[in-house]
Amino acid sequence: MYQHVIICDQQKLYALGSYSILKEQSMFETYCMIQDLKEIDYWASRHPGSLLILDSALLNFNHKDSLSHFNELKKEHPIMVIINEEDDLQLFRLIDAGISVMVTRNVTEAEYLKAMDMAFKHKIFFCNQLADRVYNLVYQVDKIKQIEDVYALDAYDKYILIRVCEEASSKQIAQELSCSKRTVEGHRTRLMQKLGVTNVAGLVKITLLTKLYQHYLSNPGLYDVTACFKTSSL
Repeated sequence: MYQHVIICDQQKLYALGSYSILKEQSMFETYCMIQDLKEIDYWASRHPGSLLILDSALLNFNHKDSLSHFNELKKEHPIMVIINEEDDLQLFRLIDAGISVMVTRNVTEAEYLKAMDMAFKHKIFFCNQLADRVYNLVYQVDKIKQIEDVYALDAYDKYILIRVCEEASSKQIAQELSCSKRTVEGHRTRLMQKLGVTNVAGLVKITLLTKLYQHYLSNPGLYDVTACFKTSSL
């Protein structure tokens, strides 16, 4: 019997379902459910060594403070993460952060219980739906790094990449951004250096492969020129 389980999940109904499974199996003495990662320190301190079942949507490793907080939790607690979406970048970040037990939302009950057991034993476990994705990621580290580099760019650079994909000239982009053609060309050259390509075709290829352009087509408002003026120091 496990001592304590802390379920931290934004999806309350799913968390209740998880609790029902555990209760039927008599797998723990006590449990608690919370919906905000900010509350976890309080409950974790009251139950040292308890298993933390975490909603992946609550883990934002883009911020150093969040990663540092997670690393501190990991030192004291076994951790199991519930994956929400088919997002390889998120999956890569979770693995890179040292999470070794993960399952999807629609995992079978048997795999859910197996994952808990493996987390308590500090072993590695990925449900069947994740196993192939994790295996493939091992061979796609360079691609994941490119995706991270592109999405870490500021608003101006993303806008320039998008307009390059649309065959806009440096002069056109400069007019749209109210700057000089030379400034745009300088940004474009630095983008080539940063993303490891040698020409404009390489920039187009990376913008398409990392799905930045597709994301723009679905969310054009996020890449509006006026937003660029407010967020960049171009």
